Amino acid sequence: MLGAVPARAATMVTDNVISTIAQAQTNVPVTFGQVFKAGDIPRGWTVTATLKGQPIALQVDSKATHPDGSLRHAVLTVMAPTLPGNATLPLTLSTGPSPAVTGLDHPISLSQLLATSYDTSVSLNIGGRKYTANARALLQTAKDTNACKPWGTQCNQWLSGPQTSEWIINGPVTAADGTTNPNLRIYFAVRAYANGSHGTVRQVQTDVIVENTWAYMPQAQPQYTATLTSGSAGYTSPALTQYAYTRWHQVLWWNHVQPQVYLQQDIDYIQASKAVSRYMPLTPDEKFLASLRQACAPLDHCDQTQKMHMAGAQAAIGPLPRWTSVYIVDPDLRAYNWMLANTDALGAYGIHYRDQTTGWPLSIQKHPNVTTAAWTYASGVAKQSLTGSSAHQEKVAAYRRDLLPTCVNNTVVTNCTSTAYATGNPNLWDNAHQPAQSYVPYMVTGSYYYMSELAFAASLNELWSNPEYRNYEKGLIDRSHSQVRGKAWTLRQMAEAAWLLPDDYPLKAEFKADVENSLADWNQQYTHNPNANPLGLLDSGHSYSVLGGTRNAMAPWMHNFFTWSAGHAAELGFTGAAELRDWLAKFEIGLMTDWQAHPTQGYCWLEASAYTLVVTEPTGKTYLPSYSAIYAATFPSLVGLACNSPAMVTAMGTLEKTPWQAGKMHGYPQSATGYPANLQVGLAAAADSAVPNAHEAWNIFESRSAKPSGTTGYNNYPNFAVLPRSVPQ
Repeated sequence: MLGAVPARAATMVTDNVISTIAQAQTNVPVTFGQVFKAGDIPRGWTVTATLKGQPIALQVDSKATHPDGSLRHAVLTVMAPTLPGNATLPLTLSTGPSPAVTGLDHPISLSQLLATSYDTSVSLNIGGRKYTANARALLQTAKDTNACKPWGTQCNQWLSGPQTSEWIINGPVTAADGTTNPNLRIYFAVRAYANGSHGTVRQVQTDVIVENTWAYMPQAQPQYTATLTSGSAGYTSPALTQYAYTRWHQVLWWNHVQPQVYLQQDIDYIQASKAVSRYMPLTPDEKFLASLRQACAPLDHCDQTQKMHMAGAQAAIGPLPRWTSVYIVDPDLRAYNWMLANTDALGAYGIHYRDQTTGWPLSIQKHPNVTTAAWTYASGVAKQSLTGSSAHQEKVAAYRRDLLPTCVNNTVVTNCTSTAYATGNPNLWDNAHQPAQSYVPYMVTGSYYYMSELAFAASLNELWSNPEYRNYEKGLIDRSHSQVRGKAWTLRQMAEAAWLLPDDYPLKAEFKADVENSLADWNQQYTHNPNANPLGLLDSGHSYSVLGGTRNAMAPWMHNFFTWSAGHAAELGFTGAAELRDWLAKFEIGLMTDWQAHPTQGYCWLEASAYTLVVTEPTGKTYLPSYSAIYAATFPSLVGLACNSPAMVTAMGTLEKTPWQAGKMHGYPQSATGYPANLQVGLAAAADSAVPNAHEAWNIFESRSAKPSGTTGYNNYPNFAVLPRSVPQ
């Protein structure tokens, strides 16, 4: 084991501490999240830092580790003694031995915070009646009852160290006569920073979180104006209607003592860690960056598609949404703020279900029969009488226990019925179009709020589905999601939460089990099944009816998403994911290379980015036996022409009803959201597979003559600008 750790400190990554004002600052606290490659910070070692080449004290709050015990993710804090105006100081992180415990560096305590006059308050004007919540009172109660501990539901200790400590406390909003609002609850994430001398607090950041998230409370839609104060700092909201299962937050610095600083991450290192895919080297336009929203009002859907189920390209669709992929290729402060603004916007969607009995997002292990998608069926079962066999009675009782309340008509919502599930919220989430929720924001900020958003997203993906299709608490994804893109984005969300959430997070093991169960299920159905489709097609993939057939066609771009998602899970290290990726990758590789063995009859790669492909005979019951057969069934006018030949280009022009050129693929090839762009993510994952011709398929794709460019190019829209890791750029 001694040989497994570094003999001396080694530099891992260099981030930048950037001043955002012209004036010099002193004792500037900087807290951020940092992801690490497996093995970079071995078990028993820690992270050390230098700022502009000088050693600086670094607080390391470890959150997640790799299977080998090395550090995967931590919340890091430094205190910059001086920060000149508009300066950029390199913060270099290295591997170093864990320091000996001396007893001199005590964590900032709750007593030290309460020794100050710190307070943060929330006041809600609901129908002319004032309801309040007070952080100091909640902290005092937590101290008196010794309630602060990791994952304590009354007081959760999030950070603990000599530079900063953070506590998460919560409580209801209460009127002057002592009555509380049953739906609204306030969470305060209170982060206290040392002032450089032992035993005192200098700065306090409070993230105020307003929730209407109780899963089994009768739905309500409180309407109010919120006033938040933290010493002399304050915020007043616009008039809000807060639908069920929504939340919003606002960060305040006590008495306006706020550092003006931005921690710019090394995005090359983040990509190399495999936490996110490898992206093309891109530079967003200055005009584009200057146009980005830097914040949005509470409960505003911002740039998220308000009704996510709507057809067409959406900025949120892709391995990462547009605001996050822009940040990952260029961590400009404006891109960072845009990413956080649109992550905050997801609070406006009814996708946050908190269990009152545990205090955590709803668990399908505790509520195996909960569902929203199959709510009508669940409600019907719950209404049946408790008679008959014991199995029937147990089923009825289970659905009754786990049935979520639907909305009731009132002055705010008017389309509610007792036979369908709804919240009345005009902002509609959709599993098949969902963005990667809060994954990168939590990764780079270390914020408790963004961590909890990531957990809520995983919980929602669990409980959404039909409980019988997901096999109740096992959380199987395949059968419970009919759309292949729904399978893809659900696997991504579950894998990212299971990978990045803190090791001891109460639901992490459950989310990890869902991913492992689903991968094992897919591999049993496909990878290790000799009777599975030999072309890499899923049984539920053919859902379109074309050319007179019945459900005889599928969307290859959805398959591209799923191949990427399996590849992403493989890069995150989930057992069985690489096997599934390789099985799926046969499809992308086959569409790109089949013509090589069959020059005039094989599938020509110019149509590998088609919108739909006929994959079965007309009745939809029997799959076609080869890529050549798929090609002939879908593009009969192209059969017999040499792929990419002048005759083929002429025929493509006739088929597309526009002049064509050699090497130009079908489906908006110059657009960053076109079908070749969708294909790119699947091919990138396929190129990293063990499937024959994997690199050849990628090289052919790279040879195409029409690529995203200009105003529709990848620079400002890099959602699909993913590269293989195994192919040099």
